[in-house]
Amino acid sequence: MKIVSRMIFAQIMKSSLFVLLTLVALFAFFDLIGQSGNIGTSYSMGQAFLLTALILPTRCYEVLPIAVMLGSIFTLSRLASTSQFTVLRVSGIGPWRFCGMLLMPGLVLVICAYLLGNLVAPPAQRLAKEFKLDISGSAFTGKELDSGIWVRDVQRNEAGEPKKISFVNVQRLRPGEAAYDWVIYVFDRPDHLTSIVTAKSGTYSEQDGWVLHDVVEETVPTLPKESREQTQERVERKVMKSMVWGKSLDGNIFGLLMIKPEDMSLQELHYYIEYLKENGQTYKRFDTAFWSKAFYPLAILVMLLLSMPFAYQNARAGGMAIKIFCGIMIGIFYYALNNLFAFMSALDSVPSIISAILPSLMMTLAAVAAMWYVERRS
Repeated sequence: MKIVSRMIFAQIMKSSLFVLLTLVALFAFFDLIGQSGNIGTSYSMGQAFLLTALILPTRCYEVLPIAVMLGSIFTLSRLASTSQFTVLRVSGIGPWRFCGMLLMPGLVLVICAYLLGNLVAPPAQRLAKEFKLDISGSAFTGKELDSGIWVRDVQRNEAGEPKKISFVNVQRLRPGEAAYDWVIYVFDRPDHLTSIVTAKSGTYSEQDGWVLHDVVEETVPTLPKESREQTQERVERKVMKSMVWGKSLDGNIFGLLMIKPEDMSLQELHYYIEYLKENGQTYKRFDTAFWSKAFYPLAILVMLLLSMPFAYQNARAGGMAIKIFCGIMIGIFYYALNNLFAFMSALDSVPSIISAILPSLMMTLAAVAAMWYVERRS
């Protein structure tokens, strides 16, 4: 049986790799076409090819479960059409043993997916973003708000209690260089504004933290609440060439904001979630992305389980094209189901971990039901 296991392992790996290369090549073609408007104006054809190549690890990670399913459907359907699977069943290989044979390539591909999604794709995606900004000469700006990028920064005393709360607004960001057009609103308590700091630019160093340049600090006087009496206190304005803001605002935060939560690694997501928790900010979207990232590679095992019923169908049950089409539709349905539960989780309708597990669990139950049906009919 070791020979049979090795044969199935090799054929599924080869078929999955072939389908993966085909799908990734197709997506790469569409990515290249999408850049046609910038080729010759913002960057050259060679730079467009390099940008497309940097996005390929993310594309591989996204389509790997579907590629594994189509590859396994092709392999198992071919075994069924040549009656090899019938011989295996007669020799005593039942559904559970056959499932164990599929588990070996599945575990190898799951490990590859984790490595690809956490060690290769996120750095490549960030490098692609930085390279595109570099060759186009532009800077990163916030996509969700016209006012730029907003970060909440809490400075604490030795006891760990908040002593200063700042809302930092940055209009533009050049990766690895500087952040431009700063506006910082500083509060000593939630309802009391103490100062407003503006700066043309800011650079980060490991020794000093953020150093702001061309700074204007306006100190707001303390006024009694609900007081309508006139006061002689005025806003004090101080102009400085530079000012050390410090390390309370982590230098990696702006870099993490350059990419979508779905493109971050598990380590980056965990780090950013802890940062948001510490600063009292909402982290639901990143928590959803974290659990989705944690369970997404396990979808490969679900896809292999869903492909098993195709091995129990003989050649008269439908041609290879129909089976591949069914596999594509199942993959699209699973992808849509994942997105649906992710949106529900973002709206606080479903806990993040449940939204990540439930689609795979539902498809696993569907695979078990399909196996029971084909086993009963055979």
